[in-house]
Amino acid sequence: MPSAFIVIDERGDIFLDPNGPVLRDPNQVEEIQRNLKLTEKFALETEFQGEMYFVEAFDHPLQIIAIEIKGNQVLLQTRQNVLFEADERKWSVDEWDRFNGLTTSGAPFVLTEKAQDGLFNKVSSFDDEGFSAGDRYIATPPYYIEAPSIENSQFWTDIYTNEVNPGWNLNQPAEAFKDMLPRLKMPKSRVLVLGAGEGHDAAFFAEAGHLVTAVDFSKEAIARGRQKYAHLSNLTFYEENIFNLPQEWNFSFDVVVEHTCFCAIPPEKRNELVRLYRRMLHEEGQLIAVFFAMEKRSGPPYGSTEWEIRKRTEPGFHYLFWGRLRNSLENRLGRELFVLAKKKK
Repeated sequence: MPSAFIVIDERGDIFLDPNGPVLRDPNQVEEIQRNLKLTEKFALETEFQGEMYFVEAFDHPLQIIAIEIKGNQVLLQTRQNVLFEADERKWSVDEWDRFNGLTTSGAPFVLTEKAQDGLFNKVSSFDDEGFSAGDRYIATPPYYIEAPSIENSQFWTDIYTNEVNPGWNLNQPAEAFKDMLPRLKMPKSRVLVLGAGEGHDAAFFAEAGHLVTAVDFSKEAIARGRQKYAHLSNLTFYEENIFNLPQEWNFSFDVVVEHTCFCAIPPEKRNELVRLYRRMLHEEGQLIAVFFAMEKRSGPPYGSTEWEIRKRTEPGFHYLFWGRLRNSLENRLGRELFVLAKKKK
């Protein structure tokens, strides 16, 4: 497993040290880009000078500035002038109409506006579902793959019942909260935990002296939480769909906690979730969040890029802290983003 990190910013520039200069050596850049791959756990890794690195990419790691079509091949040029071939089976289009996909070597890419214009000028035809390159039609389905069952509370209850300890259930609070909460030195606060599951994060905030409400729509999760944390009088469990919370809760919380909720709902509801954060918080309220920053189109859990998370949250929040976690549990390393943000007035 990698023990070091490489950072790729939203322009696709590469940093061996996040506080150091952009990597300019073309041979080194090409080595890093050529070796990019997604692991089975959807972490992004590369090999550089004989060492494995986690790659923390703000957006899809390859920023494509130019397209060339040769026969049935779609060739891609990165900002650093490294050439790749697109995998014709892996194209998709996101909510912001950006074309993205995987190279034949398995590296995720996104087209810049310039490259996308170039693609439309060079293909023989295109429609809302895809485009033709040579004699092949290349489909561009929506980036996220639908999973309608996740909107049914029974789906989640069945997982709790059948798996006993589901993959998202850490049986402890998130590492980020254990690390950051003592440092934040929050005064006694009214805290709302959305999609709380068995309530491990909620209990951690309650044990720190806060007045906590934990919401989940799985009957089994709520039952387990009430049983495990019955001793905490300042922790209340509430069984309900988060999108059906009472109007009287509006603007009544100091803190909203996000952890494995954003990734578990249908992605088309993510903007509604961000609006819910704001609706629950009073005018000085804060969001404390751990997001999964990973290239994963299917769910749950669905992945997201830092670019997407910023795009959805920036209109409603000022960021107080934004950074990748490097003290994650082993099976989450390279994929977690911690955000502390204050509600905009």
